[in-house]
Amino acid sequence: MCALVAGLILGGCKKSETAVMTREFSGVQMDWPKLDVEFVNVSPDLQAQVSLVKRAFRYSQFPQAIVELEKLAKFPNLTAPQQKLVSNLLEQTRQVMAKAPPPGQ
Repeated sequence: MCALVAGLILGGCKKSETAVMTREFSGVQMDWPKLDVEFVNVSPDLQAQVSLVKRAFRYSQFPQAIVELEKLAKFPNLTAPQQKLVSNLLEQTRQVMAKAPPPGQ
């Protein structure tokens, strides 16, 4: 009985954790929150690059975000999950850029 209750509790936590791992921008589900998870214990230069990526996106500078993501993708010591995340974010950012209204509107 206790195992069943523990399983339900842990199962519920997993669901809410997954929901926090994406955010919607212009109708596109984005993996931006995962940046903080995947790049938590990395070198200072890699952390600086991640900060540039996040700043560009925060201010809706989508072309700059793509440039910064492409630079991030070129770091030689990225893990497979980090590479996949950067690739996904590049594609998602391109989708947001295509759907976003022109600046000033």
